Amino acid sequence: MPSYHPPFYSSALEQAIDRYPLTAAPETSLPVAIALMSQLRNSCPLVKTPVPSDRGAMTETSPPEKMRARCVFVVQNQQTITAGNLSDNPSRGLLIGILTPADLVRLIASGTIDNHHKGASHKIPISEVMSPVSVSLTESDDQDVFTALSLFRQHKIRYLPIVNQFRHLVGVLTRERIRQVLQPSNILKLRRVAELMTTPITAPHTASLLSITELMSQHQASCVVITKNKELTMEKPKDDYTSIFHYSFHHPLGIITEYDIVQALFLELNFKQTPAQKVMRTPLQFLQPSDSLWTAHKEMQQQQVQRLVVCGVRGELLGIITQTSLLRVLDPTEMYRVVKQLQQSVYQLQAEKVELLQSRNAKLEQQVRERTAKLHEQLQRDRLLTHISLRIHQSLNLEEILHASVDEVRQVLQADRVAILHLESSNSGIVVAESVAENWPSILGEILPDNIWQESATAIEQEIYAVPDIDQARLSAEKYARFQQAQIKAYLIVPILQDGNNLWGMMCVHQCSKSRQWQPSEVDLLQQLATQIAIAIQQAQLYQQVQNLNTDLERQVQERTAELQQKVHELQHLNVLKDEFLSTVSHELRTPLANIKMAIHMLRISPTLDRRQIYLEILETECTRETDLINDLLDLQRLEAATCPIDLEPVNLEVWLPTIIDPFYTRAHNRHQHLRVECDRHLPTICSNRASLGRILAELLNNACKYTANDGEISLRVECKKGDCEDGGQRKNPRQASAIAAEIEFTLSNQSSISIQELPRIFEKFYRVPNADPWKQGGTGLGLALVQKLVEQLQGKIEVESSNGWTNFTVTFPTNPDGN
Repeated sequence: MPSYHPPFYSSALEQAIDRYPLTAAPETSLPVAIALMSQLRNSCPLVKTPVPSDRGAMTETSPPEKMRARCVFVVQNQQTITAGNLSDNPSRGLLIGILTPADLVRLIASGTIDNHHKGASHKIPISEVMSPVSVSLTESDDQDVFTALSLFRQHKIRYLPIVNQFRHLVGVLTRERIRQVLQPSNILKLRRVAELMTTPITAPHTASLLSITELMSQHQASCVVITKNKELTMEKPKDDYTSIFHYSFHHPLGIITEYDIVQALFLELNFKQTPAQKVMRTPLQFLQPSDSLWTAHKEMQQQQVQRLVVCGVRGELLGIITQTSLLRVLDPTEMYRVVKQLQQSVYQLQAEKVELLQSRNAKLEQQVRERTAKLHEQLQRDRLLTHISLRIHQSLNLEEILHASVDEVRQVLQADRVAILHLESSNSGIVVAESVAENWPSILGEILPDNIWQESATAIEQEIYAVPDIDQARLSAEKYARFQQAQIKAYLIVPILQDGNNLWGMMCVHQCSKSRQWQPSEVDLLQQLATQIAIAIQQAQLYQQVQNLNTDLERQVQERTAELQQKVHELQHLNVLKDEFLSTVSHELRTPLANIKMAIHMLRISPTLDRRQIYLEILETECTRETDLINDLLDLQRLEAATCPIDLEPVNLEVWLPTIIDPFYTRAHNRHQHLRVECDRHLPTICSNRASLGRILAELLNNACKYTANDGEISLRVECKKGDCEDGGQRKNPRQASAIAAEIEFTLSNQSSISIQELPRIFEKFYRVPNADPWKQGGTGLGLALVQKLVEQLQGKIEVESSNGWTNFTVTFPTNPDGN
């Protein structure tokens, strides 16, 4: 068997490799893997129990001089390794996964491992809970310790497996083993703990072990510092008295790591009931923020730990320093940064010498520039004041004046925003004009609450115009928040007064990018502009009042003209309707009269008694027609005026309906028509008006008989709606039926059709469908109009439809209408 020849690593990397890592087969149970981890080192103040045996597990005897990697590698085709053949065949088999304390913490927090059920985890093989190996280092002659450090930093891992070319596990690297072999004392002595310490995850001493595990999983932390809240009463001397205040802070009691969780899991502790202080590691060796990293390095080596707690002078928890922090200093990139920092310090010293020589000249040049700028600024202000004053006197458009003013002011003062606020009422204001630079929000149209407006008005009365920095001004919380929302760092405001003392609004200059020290000349310029704007406002208001008066007069004239035109149109329409009505009524009234006159004339000259009898019948028929027409007109007028209320009375439909329907059987028989009547059994007694209801049915039946051809069919259907008239075949009395039925529906159908264009007009007065009466039976044209009004008076509804050669009238009445 050929001997194994390891590659020639650098001495530091060779010393750091742990060639005896813990390994297990994929079928190894989870408790055995936990036991393998827990036997490495006892960092938990608990009594250990013997390691359980498992056929798939593999234990090794390793040199105790260095800390072992607290993880288990899952390999295939592993062989049992003893102390006699460790050096001969360092390959542990094909690497397929890794199980770390962090994985166990995650499984406990997610509930995959439940230590309340002791037998449940024995069924879980390590292959189901292991993590895949994301990165590894292949053994090679050109590898060094800095390559390993780069992999640790790049992938943020804690264990780096070493594999051969066949991906067989050879060993493992950890941060602590690298730190043990590297001794960069000079670099570590130059750096302080405060530079690299991080904020730890903390938990109270009363927390349970399960909550600690959940914290680790949630924050992906490798440890949790157990603390206790501590309060101190301290005295601080003032000028004439001593101030006493209470100082509260977290005092560290101990620390719990992922490996301590593994130990507790191995001991099968109850994670919900076990308190943190029972498992935490004590005592703690504290570091000060001013200590060097070399002190932290030596302390970690002495205590054989991977992290140290940093506390203040009173014992308050400030942070934590870890192996990762120390290794970051040893990273070549970090070393290069330190060197560059030292070079930068040298260059800075040289630059300071040159700067001292140039400072005098710069100060003189600055003074010249400041004086030139002041003269230029004064010139610009005078020109602005003259320009705005000229525009004010040339224009009467208030909106144009305000927007021109804010634009000019922003350009001259080089401000980020200039706005004009108008006092709408006694307790609110609105931004009516604005000029704002790019990248800053607009406040145009915003409304100021009354408390902010009153506060600003009070400040103006006290001549507090300029605020260089809102952080140093005594502003109310609401006003400060509003300024923050508008990104205002400094502001300058002046009042706009009318008639000397009436506050119209304010002109505001905002600096959003930074604070600004406002100059007295800037305040004076704004005050002069505010006076000119007040004059312009007064002129514009007077002009607007005149314009409003003219507009009101024009509007009133237009409204009166429109009203007169509407009245004339209505009168014309009424006149047309009157003419049409009189024409129709006179025609309908004259037709029977003409027939009467003709019948009277024929009676006078008729030679025989038979002929006289015929003319008497004509005379009687036309008189009846004339009477019906006059009665219909009077009834329709009464219904439209709604002057006569109707009297409601009980109507027994079963008794009453035959009296209305029977006469039409004879009429239909005479014309060879088929009249079919269908009624629900046991019709209820309804509350209605007998005369109105009878006339409605008679008119509808009369129209059906009139407009149905010989041998045609007429159907009347009477049924109860929204209630039952029968119950299980048992007959109900009329009173019970009336209480149950909600509506009565009359449906009258006949074999005649009405075009869809004529349907909307059939209920109009004197309207008759063209060509619908080939038999020339005549009629007043008021029947359906009366039916519609009578149905409405009885609180019912009528609907009509015509299709497929049939016309259907549906009339629905409530059984108990509301009394009028």
